[in-house]
Amino acid sequence: MATHGENVDVPDLVSDSGSEPDCEDEVEWEELDDDYNDEEFHPLQGTVNCLFSMEKFSSVEELLLHCKTHYNFDLVKDCQASGIDCISYIKMINFIRRKRPTPEAVKMYLSRDGLEWSDQEYMAAVDPEDLMLQFDIESASDFTTKMQSADTLNNPHVNQTSTAIGNGEDGGTGDAYSESEAVHALICRIQQAEGERDIVKEELSRALEQIEKLKLAGQEMMLRSSENSEKSKSKTISPHSLSLNDEDGYFASYTHHDIHMTMLKDKVRTESYRDFMLKNPQLFEGKTVLDVGCGTGILSMFAVKAGARQVVAVDQSNIIYQAMDIARENGMHEKITFVKGRLEDVNMPIQKFDLIVSEWMGYFLLFEAMLDSVLYARDRYLSPGGCVYPDHFSMWIVGICDPDLRNSKLEFWDDVYGFKMSCMKSSVSDEVNVRLVKDDLVITEPSVIKDLDVMQCKVADLDFVSDFSLKCQADGEITALVGYFDTDFICGCTTKVSFSTGPQATPTHWEQAVMMLPTPVAAKAGVSIDCKIVYRKHPQDARGIIITLHIDKQKLKYSLS
Repeated sequence: MATHGENVDVPDLVSDSGSEPDCEDEVEWEELDDDYNDEEFHPLQGTVNCLFSMEKFSSVEELLLHCKTHYNFDLVKDCQASGIDCISYIKMINFIRRKRPTPEAVKMYLSRDGLEWSDQEYMAAVDPEDLMLQFDIESASDFTTKMQSADTLNNPHVNQTSTAIGNGEDGGTGDAYSESEAVHALICRIQQAEGERDIVKEELSRALEQIEKLKLAGQEMMLRSSENSEKSKSKTISPHSLSLNDEDGYFASYTHHDIHMTMLKDKVRTESYRDFMLKNPQLFEGKTVLDVGCGTGILSMFAVKAGARQVVAVDQSNIIYQAMDIARENGMHEKITFVKGRLEDVNMPIQKFDLIVSEWMGYFLLFEAMLDSVLYARDRYLSPGGCVYPDHFSMWIVGICDPDLRNSKLEFWDDVYGFKMSCMKSSVSDEVNVRLVKDDLVITEPSVIKDLDVMQCKVADLDFVSDFSLKCQADGEITALVGYFDTDFICGCTTKVSFSTGPQATPTHWEQAVMMLPTPVAAKAGVSIDCKIVYRKHPQDARGIIITLHIDKQKLKYSLS
């Protein structure tokens, strides 16, 4: 018996016949082994549909070569590069069969780990007999090399194309074939580029949809925040604040784009504000600014351009949502904070401001009563030493002689298709008619009826009584009195800016307030006519005004609402 450590002679292995194996047997085993290996990676045979067209092929190999040649899509290589396992591969094939994406789209989806076909629904085969579902992607490690070899054999001129064309050689039919291959490659490249373009457009569209959803969500959050703020303060609203129900129509009118376009196109108005800010940058550099009634945010952006450190823009109208987009579009959203709601009700992110700017003026200056909110902002939010702009206003009245206007508005009712309708005259003459008045119709010198220093006046000062005289410049009749205002940017300005809304100035969107006289007043050159005006807020319309005029023993009452 042999023991551990002893040298034992081990006999050579022999065949059953007792003889040594011959070379032919070894060759047979090697061939069988080769056949086994070939069978392991041999593509499936049978009719198979193209992944990206209606073409049919006799084997999976032929289809894969077609995809690589015509679409520049190497399925095996791309799947292996993305680490696709057999389950994900099956889902991908079913996804392609259902959704018909472009080859470029599939490449993009592969780069994102195939999230598009991650749902379990894609395990259900579109065609249970689909040979592509039987292709073992995990066992195809050598398939890329075999495809490259087959591609080289099937296209012997491909590697010569660039050389032949690049050298400009005349290679006969070989060159013609190379040129054909180059054209084909170019077409494939164009198709690929178009596919990539479509993918980018699709992705961009989805991104824009998401941005729009986020914007709407943000706006809803802001709206709910404003509503909650208003509800929480509803019991402590200041006496001069107006009810929300009364305000709905007023603020809704400022939601429409047309009114903002009208104001922005008013160059006298808009350029005066712009020039005041940009020509007085020392007032704005590094300062905090409150924009009351911001609208589209044009004044806020002027303030940022003039050097303001931070601007808070407040508006109750829904136009504030467009103002937010406008600020972002112009790269100023980080310096402008928008707050939706009535100034008297909102919670402000800054409690004190160096400057307040506002374009609050209405017809004949005080119509709309928005100055009340500006004065509230001054008293509540302005820092000591700060200023409100514009800071000074003058209100004027002038007499005109305009028989055509009188005929069209008043005398018209004396004969309407042969009928008298004189009772209509009183309702027409009681209204303030807002219109442009030509300078050549003016028959008196203008007379100031009110000076307003915005830094000093109070809300109570906006109801007033004023005696004034109109000095006639020519003989004739005064058929109407016309009201207008002048605006000044003065306090601390190295460059003072002013503009007028009178008949003698460039027309503005404010036009003039025309109050027609039921009975014209005689005018004699050089003679002054004593007058009196009582200017009050409308008792039934908190933003309207009631004007009572005394002229030549006539007492006339007008409303602007």
